[in-house]
Amino acid sequence: MFKSNFILLGCCLFFVLFKIISISLTDFNLHGDEAQYWLWSKNLDFGYYSKPPLLAWFVHIFCYIFGNSFFVIKMIPVGLYCATSYLIFILTNMLWRENGVALYAAIVFFLMPAVTFSSFILSTDILLIFFWILGMIQILKIKESPNLLNFILLGFAMGMAFLTKYAALYFVFSLILLLFFEKKLGNIFLKHKGGSLLFVFTTLIILAPNIVWNYNHGWLTFVHTSDNASLNKINFNFFGGIEFIFMQIVMIGPIVFFAFFFYLKKNLKIDFITKFLISFWAPGFFIVLVESFLVRAHANWAAVSLISLLILIVGNIYKTNKNILFINNYANLFVGIIFFLSIGLSFSSKVFGPISGIDDLLNIIQANKSNHKNTLVVGDRMLFANLSYEFFETDTKLYSPYSPGSKIAHHFQLQNPLPSDYKNNFILIGYEDEISYLKSAYTKKLLINKNFSFTNNVLRIYEITF
Repeated sequence: MFKSNFILLGCCLFFVLFKIISISLTDFNLHGDEAQYWLWSKNLDFGYYSKPPLLAWFVHIFCYIFGNSFFVIKMIPVGLYCATSYLIFILTNMLWRENGVALYAAIVFFLMPAVTFSSFILSTDILLIFFWILGMIQILKIKESPNLLNFILLGFAMGMAFLTKYAALYFVFSLILLLFFEKKLGNIFLKHKGGSLLFVFTTLIILAPNIVWNYNHGWLTFVHTSDNASLNKINFNFFGGIEFIFMQIVMIGPIVFFAFFFYLKKNLKIDFITKFLISFWAPGFFIVLVESFLVRAHANWAAVSLISLLILIVGNIYKTNKNILFINNYANLFVGIIFFLSIGLSFSSKVFGPISGIDDLLNIIQANKSNHKNTLVVGDRMLFANLSYEFFETDTKLYSPYSPGSKIAHHFQLQNPLPSDYKNNFILIGYEDEISYLKSAYTKKLLINKNFSFTNNVLRIYEITF
């Protein structure tokens, strides 16, 4: 048994090394969202247009220590997932008190397709999952020892999760559900009112600066989050819901998913462990599932819910047939190696379209940019972030077209708007109607009208002179 676990652990370490080598060899660019988080990290604040600030702070510290290279930024998700895998081990071991199942859960998590794919893309989900699991660990510690420190640490985990992504609200729903169905734990929270109040108080204290920032900026992030949910555009979409369910199965790994349901009647017991894990799976999953049927939903919107389901699956399969976990791990490892091999070889594919082609655009810009046109005006949010990263530490200035009084569409219209009285020459990357609000007369010349791999639309590049 020890030998088998040692081999699996060795495979994970090999996979980490393989990821590092692939990242160092690839010619791909940052995804626009990654570049945006990096750019936010250069202008620290208590909030941003579309997200709370914690990821930007984390990137700031990491890049301050190690630099701003593509390799450094890409190593952030790899390192965080290694740390999160260890938290999975701790959490699972606290539930079953068995190192074997805990090690399997950590390895299955690290190798599951969702983690493999997202470990190449810096996102808020990675930090949210980290603090989500930390919060679950603290609840178990409160069950064992309901002292004030454990309540404070739960509040810390909860507050940090909210500072990462507002999907942390699912944790609140999950905790309420758990306390309702698990009466003993519910009584602990009721009995220790001081600790429960400290938990809530600590959460609010950590979240307070972001709430103040939102208040001072017209609740921008909350409004964006609401708009992103699109609940005002309800249009029943049966296939959208089916697609969401299918993607959840793919993300967690189809082998363990279907094996779990095969052994469900034989193994599943409605004990504390099952109630605990289902409580932290069901609310987030079903909220996003309903949204996927009514409007739309991205696969990662319920990412935190998969953690509990994964642990429940591994714990039950482990008791019956460990060979399934072996097969699952090696199948997922094979898929992961193919994925990162494609990254290392910069394989041309639609899958990698959003992270390739920026270099072609840079060459065009450099060929048409002179000293008196050292300003870029970029309409697209992600392209603005990408170019800001590429022109970092140069004298190139970037602005986003924004007509005063109109609704702010993204963070850069808030922080880098092109003034309506701007009179210097610049290169416009976008559409001419985006700058129609400029008060001064200008002359435009279309330089490029071309498709690039990082966008589905034809990209127009203009030379603007006054």
